[in-house]
Amino acid sequence: MWRDDVEPGLRQLAGFRRVGEIRATTYQGYRAADMEWLSDAYGTRVRTFGRGFLLGGHRGFSLRWTTPAADWDRAANERALATALRTFRPGGT
Repeated sequence: MWRDDVEPGLRQLAGFRRVGEIRATTYQGYRAADMEWLSDAYGTRVRTFGRGFLLGGHRGFSLRWTTPAADWDRAANERALATALRTFRPGGT
């Protein structure tokens, strides 16, 4: 999903560079994949975490967390991302 469907569009972002490899995982019982990338937004270098997962029936989600790259490793940022991933519930399942 990320490599074929999403990453080509992301390459259009100013300063796009993928960080590491795309990683297969599971999320709330669904097959998922994680990807991180850097890009430039309004003069700031930002880093984004993306988790894509498919619900079936051609329904899927792409959760994204973006923060200034310089703040990526801050504990508050890590807690906020963990909370977002823990509490998100796809509607209509």
